[in-house]
Amino acid sequence: MPERSDISPRGLAVGAVTILVGIGVAVGAASLLVREVDAPVTGASRGEPPKIEGARLQTAAPQDLQAFLREKNERLSSTGRVDDQHVHIPIDRAMRMLAKGREK
Repeated sequence: MPERSDISPRGLAVGAVTILVGIGVAVGAASLLVREVDAPVTGASRGEPPKIEGARLQTAAPQDLQAFLREKNERLSSTGRVDDQHVHIPIDRAMRMLAKGREK
C-alpha cells in the first residue's frame, strides 16, 4: 500500500489563496484610504521637507588656527584667576613645583 502524505494539496491551495486574498484586501484598503482621506498637513514643516543647513566652512582656516594657538599658548604661559578659589599658572612653573614636591 502506498504511503499517505500528511500534506493536502487542496489545503495548501486554500491556504495560499486565503493569504493572497488577505494581502490584496489590505493593499486595496490602504490605497483607497490614502486616495479618499484628505488629511490636513500638520507639524512645524507644514508638509515641506526640512531645510538642513550644511557645515559652516572656515574662510580663513590658517589664520583661525594661528589665533587659536596664540590664545592657548598665552594661557599656558601666563598667570590668572580662574574663579574665586582657583588660579592658573604657567605650565613650566607648575612642573617645577611638582618636581620640587616629589624631592622632599
